[in-house]
Parts: sequence; C-alpha cells; structure tokens
Amino acid sequence: MSNFDIAETLRSICSGSTLKLLLTACLMLASGAHAQDESQLARIQALNLEVLKVGRVTTYYGPGDRERAEQLATLCEEAAAFFERELGGLTFDFHLAALAPKDWFSPYGNDLPYGIPWGSVAERLMVVPASSSEGALIQGYDRSYDQRMIEFVTIHEFGHIANKQYYHPTSTYEEFPVPWFEELVASYFAYAFFRSTDPQWTESARKDWTASVEGYTPRVLSLDWSFMRSLPGPELAQTYGWYQLVLNLRVVEIYAEHGLAFLRRLKETLPVDTPDNWTTESLLDRLERIAPGFQGWADKFKRGTNRPGNN
Repeated sequence: MSNFDIAETLRSICSGSTLKLLLTACLMLASGAHAQDESQLARIQALNLEVLKVGRVTTYYGPGDRERAEQLATLCEEAAAFFERELGGLTFDFHLAALAPKDWFSPYGNDLPYGIPWGSVAERLMVVPASSSEGALIQGYDRSYDQRMIEFVTIHEFGHIANKQYYHPTSTYEEFPVPWFEELVASYFAYAFFRSTDPQWTESARKDWTASVEGYTPRVLSLDWSFMRSLPGPELAQTYGWYQLVLNLRVVEIYAEHGLAFLRRLKETLPVDTPDNWTTESLLDRLERIAPGFQGWADKFKRGTNRPGNN
C-alpha cells in the first residue's frame, strides 16, 4: 500500500469518533511501519533533539518535552524489566523518540495525523507523541483513558520488538511471517503488562473493544488478510481495525486462562527455524496444543460468523 493510499485512507476516516480514531491507530500499526529501507533512527538523530537515558531506553525529545519523554521512557523501561524478569533469557535495549507536532514524521509521509505511535523492529525504535493534549488518539472526554490508550499502543510497538528479540533473534525475518499472529503476540505483550500494572484500565479497554467489534461487521471473515489489498481506503481502515480489536479480545481470553505461560510455551513450540514454511493452518495446529480453543476460534472465520471476537 502506497503512502498516498494510506494518507487518503486516514484523512477519510479521521472524523473524531473514538472508534474511527482507534481504527486509525490499528491501521497504522500494521500497514508496514515495522520494516523500512530508510533509517528512521537516523532521521530522529538528525533532528538534534535532547537525549536522555532511562535504564535500557535511549530517549530523544525536544524543548519542553522532557517530563513527558521521561514518563514514557519510564513506562517502556518498566515493561522491559517486567518481561526480562518474567520470561528470562533476554535483554532489551531500545530507542524511544517523543516528538512534538513540529518534529513529527512517520514512514508513511509527513501528511499523516500526529500522535499515533509507530516503530521500527530492525532499529529497535519506538516513536510516540510528546504532547498529552493533542494528537489522533486524544478524545478529550477522559484524559486518563486517552493517555492509557497511547501507552497501550506504545507497548504494543514494544511487543513487536519483543517478538523479534525473544522468539527469533537470528532469523532474517523482522516479524512473524503470518501477519495476524504477529499482531496478536504484540498485543499480548501489551495486554499482559497493563493487566499486571493497571487491571482497571484493561477492563475498561475490553468493554470498549467489545463494543467496537459489535458495532461493525466486515464483508470478509478470514485470517488470510491478503483480501484487504482490494478494499477501498475507508473500508480497509475499518476492517483492519476490526480485526485488530478481535485479536485483542482473543488475547484477553487466552490471558485469563494461561497468563504469561502462553508466551513461554510459544517459545518452546514455534518452528522459528523454518519460517518460510509457516501457514495459518500449521500455526493453529501448534497453538491448539498450547492453548486449546484456538482452532474453534479460527473456525468461526471459516463459518462466516459475524463476530469472531465473541464466544
């Protein structure tokens, strides 16, 4: 999908509602921001920002944004320490750029909305909005919820970096070759962290995700996401966002039964030495052994059930 197509899509759906802005974020998260030929870190460094080291996190920020940058860096540091402690066998170090509107950019082009976190797995980089009062994810009616939403998306981006470093650090792939699974596990990292640190918010988010899923039914139900390439911009945004929320709800279900053990079992079970041979079917077979119920969940897509996020 070209930068122009993505920009047009986002302009067409950014009308201010909670659902549409959330779907904008989901579209941004999975439309290709994680693998870029150009060095995004070099672009950050060329801005000549201030640099702050917070534990494992090298943080870049502009004048007047130190407090917010330090807050977000501390959150990421806490997430890194949490998963190093709980999972073992890995060490995280990464870059975080908290950018003001005037410095904002993304791999999609400078005409995209300010404020949606994105990342580069190859460079272990996360880019987040420094402003806590403006941006595409700011709704204005609940400041605390707005901030948590930004932070959840930020730790989702951390989840993509964690996927690579924990599961397949030596592979030639930046991400898992099955897209829906890559997004599910990245969200699992984010949800697991916030479930541990802010369970009240995760319950509010679950209700919001459920309402959003129930409010839209995509034309095509399939875990083979190649069909989305043919969707027009606004429908692509809503459809992709809907799938992201369905995956979030699946994460909620799995975590309730298996907790962090699910991530550990994945490491023992995934065929990371043969990523070229991955398919949804072979992956589901392995997932069913780790967390029974996966196959039944996936079958709902094949049967054309309207809302696979619900049991």
